[in-house]
Amino acid sequence: MSYWRGIVRNFAYASFRKIFWALPAPLRHHLHGFRHSLVRWLRKGGSQGQRQADDIGWESFRDGPLSNKGYRLVFILEANIDWEVTLYQRPHHMALALGRLGCLVLYRTTGDGVVGFRPIENNVWLTNDPNVESIDGAVRCFYSTTLFADDQDLLSAKRNGFVIYEYIDHIDASISGGTHSLKRLLTLKQGAFAHADLVVSSAKLLQEEAVQASGASRCVFVPNGVDVSHYRNKANASHDIPHTLRAFKENHRHVVGYFGAIAPWLWYELMEDVSELMPDIGFVFIGPDYSGCVPQLPRKENVLYLGPVDYKNLPSHARLFDVCFIPFVMGDIARATSPLKLFEYFALEKPVVVTGDMQECVVYEEVFSGNNAVQFTRAIENALKVRNDPSFKQRLRDLADANKWDIRAETYVSKIESLIASADPVL
Repeated sequence: MSYWRGIVRNFAYASFRKIFWALPAPLRHHLHGFRHSLVRWLRKGGSQGQRQADDIGWESFRDGPLSNKGYRLVFILEANIDWEVTLYQRPHHMALALGRLGCLVLYRTTGDGVVGFRPIENNVWLTNDPNVESIDGAVRCFYSTTLFADDQDLLSAKRNGFVIYEYIDHIDASISGGTHSLKRLLTLKQGAFAHADLVVSSAKLLQEEAVQASGASRCVFVPNGVDVSHYRNKANASHDIPHTLRAFKENHRHVVGYFGAIAPWLWYELMEDVSELMPDIGFVFIGPDYSGCVPQLPRKENVLYLGPVDYKNLPSHARLFDVCFIPFVMGDIARATSPLKLFEYFALEKPVVVTGDMQECVVYEEVFSGNNAVQFTRAIENALKVRNDPSFKQRLRDLADANKWDIRAETYVSKIESLIASADPVL
């Protein structure tokens, strides 16, 4: 019965997704909260896919990879975002980095079609098998942006494991998907502050809140990072670039680019004004349309939206940028965000321009910023002046090296190991 229930839910989810993304963008934006609630219901029960040759069942996994006693730690990353997405995010990168450090990582999913356990990289497995909840002593990671978990799931995980709450974004209705999801995520946060063994914060503002609520000993600051090898790999730089982008670059004096979600937290009015003030500069946007926001991008000849680009192709596209930018709207989201793309821009050795409230970015003196259209325009002009400066490019390269995901993961693991060694569990 559960098999057929999974098949029906998968079909319903695929059908709803197709219909939803065919709707006009303004209507999608209006239905954003409803979409989150429906997707959560459809996918809460897990997915049932077509078994691939390397998928294995619980018994084979338990008696095989799980029986190895040489891992530093066993991590279970609770379902948050599918593995097979175009835009890699923190959970993907952290999973791979933890695997490289000798940890066993189980990445739970509800939408990748895995049957049992599927190997992804060394020590990293994709799974939809609920038996992972029976693994004693595992580190269970819950994300503040999760579509699925609530405070009761976190409390249940504490019965036989070490529980981490990843506080990775300011919890806001524009991110969280409506009032119902917002209430659930706020309740999860409060439960985590009270009961999680460790709260991991990605931004200093979030860390300050966590420390005040949970105490410094149970908190650690782990901002986002970068896989520098991905952006420096010459093979990745040679992927096909669409003619549209090449022609756009040829038609503009310089190109300023952004990759990431096209979402409510971007400052669309600023981009409208800046593109108006700089008609000879081309502005490129790459990324998925989150909540029907693409129509809010400036409709000008010097603005190009390319849609989502697969992670493996990002380096080749972004190498055509002269400057990169992160135009978040001023406010709490900007102040509490550690943009993963900042460090990826550093790895590309591209000057970066951000809005002034982006505290996790402006802490680096190499980053240019502006609080309004005139200031932002001036910041772009100053960034363009140093785009080919060898010493400036080396500084960006050094910053990328100092913010590798493997360094982030080591901070993560070392903190957990020290807490486990202290044998002082949170009740």
